[in-house]
Amino acid sequence: MDPDEIVYNEFYHTLRNEYRRKYDLALSKCWNICVPAGNSLRGLPITDEFVDDHILKPHPEIPHHFTSIGEDNSCLYKFENTSLKLIEENESTKVNCQHKVGIVSIEKGYNKEFQIYVILVMEMPIHPKYISPNSRIEDEVKLNCSVVSYKDARGFLDQLSDQANTQFDKLKSTLKQIDLDDFNSSEELSSMLQDLTRRYWAIIMRKQSLCLQRDARFQKLLSTSLEVFIMHFMYDKIYYLLSRALLQEDMYLNKKLSQFFDAGITPDQLGADESLAISLPAAIVELATLDAREGPLEKSLCLRSTLDLIVAEVKAAIAEVQTKTENDEITVSSFVYTQSTDELIPLLIYVIVKSRPKRLVTDLHYIKNFLWSASPRDGLSDSLCTFEAAVGILFHLEVHDLPGRSRKVKTELPIGELFDVIARSDQDFTPLDRQIHQLATMLEKCTQN
Repeated sequence: MDPDEIVYNEFYHTLRNEYRRKYDLALSKCWNICVPAGNSLRGLPITDEFVDDHILKPHPEIPHHFTSIGEDNSCLYKFENTSLKLIEENESTKVNCQHKVGIVSIEKGYNKEFQIYVILVMEMPIHPKYISPNSRIEDEVKLNCSVVSYKDARGFLDQLSDQANTQFDKLKSTLKQIDLDDFNSSEELSSMLQDLTRRYWAIIMRKQSLCLQRDARFQKLLSTSLEVFIMHFMYDKIYYLLSRALLQEDMYLNKKLSQFFDAGITPDQLGADESLAISLPAAIVELATLDAREGPLEKSLCLRSTLDLIVAEVKAAIAEVQTKTENDEITVSSFVYTQSTDELIPLLIYVIVKSRPKRLVTDLHYIKNFLWSASPRDGLSDSLCTFEAAVGILFHLEVHDLPGRSRKVKTELPIGELFDVIARSDQDFTPLDRQIHQLATMLEKCTQN
């Protein structure tokens, strides 16, 4: 018998706290308390009648038989090996008297008079009138899913019991009462919201079965879903306040980005290897969606996917070169991408310049202070640090301090050079050469149509 099934069981918790007098009476009389397993209670309200039906006292006339303590105690029960059988009941209920409920485990204790009392954990409520489709074990929460958006979070939370969902209305009411003027810093506000998340996590967790409580997947999904739920509800108020506070920094960075964009800078000018100075269109498009993302998790995932796309595009370009020059080991090895931060940041700065997010400083501050579900394994914290490093460099970078662009790196391809590139296609040895050749080939096909 694991005592956690008792401690975190919704019925037992309610019995001890809201029906304390009945609980103390049952212990003093050494009556049997039948505790339905947590996963069988979903959707069932814990009422006076429910409590009375699950406390059994010995029948005064029939040995080894028991009745409930309610006013209408005509239901007669008998223990048979590892189950409890309903023997008979009054004419008004009309229920099959072959109803049996298995006993999961038994816990014994001593009351104040040092008499033994028994608590039995049952597979389900002991009377069939409480068995409904909403309380069946098969109706389990889906755990093989991920939460990356508010839609995902709501979908997960909506699977929980009705009693758990009532907590969301209370949570919304609490969030509406929060006045941001009462907080002196983002850290102070973040700390309060984290405490609120943990408190409701514990409340909702106690309403779940022991099996779910112990499942690491459920724990993580519940934590992330509550965080996303809270931050979605608070997004407009918090983000508006932060964007106002960081307006000058965002305006300064946007001015820098416009200067770099108008100057047509290329990755090699920012410190990237000339052979890797490709255009990275997928990463640019991904980061351009940052302004439309809501919530710290969604924004953080956008940062991570941007970095992933940079790496993927570079590796794909190298793979093409390796395929074309597979017999030239020396040439290929000279363009192996090691994915170090020193190599990644110049490419990231180029992507930031080309996508020009409007409130990048605000977004980074927002993610840093209001994302709590990140772990070392998901790479979100590393992504944030890489972006912060890139923005720090941008703040101190000036267009006139940049070196000249390499002659091989081109943002435009003059028609006079088009045929030269096509003619030397067999000499494509770098990712940059490969990308230029692909562009030239596309232009050639367009002019032929």
